[in-house]
Amino acid sequence: MRKYKCTNKRRLLIFTTVFILLVFVAGQLINAKATDAQEAVQIVTIKVEEGDSLWKLADTYDNNKMDLREYIYIIQSVNDMDNTMLQPGQKVRIPIFN
Repeated sequence: MRKYKCTNKRRLLIFTTVFILLVFVAGQLINAKATDAQEAVQIVTIKVEEGDSLWKLADTYDNNKMDLREYIYIIQSVNDMDNTMLQPGQKVRIPIFN
């Protein structure tokens, strides 16, 4: 196995610093986007009708700022649902985002 020796410690230090800064900035950008997307403007309560699914409801009320799978997960969390099954007559709270 070939062993590498650091011949220029200054270059290694600069590379490591730049790498850590890039990771930090990327993390901040991702966190800012996630925070903006999670601010609910209002919550609408709907009555489930025959043929409704979480996918259809999420598609109807989505603002195209997040993935539908993530939006479905949020709807499940708001309603304390263990699964995605809906029954006709069931009331579901749907958060509406900016």
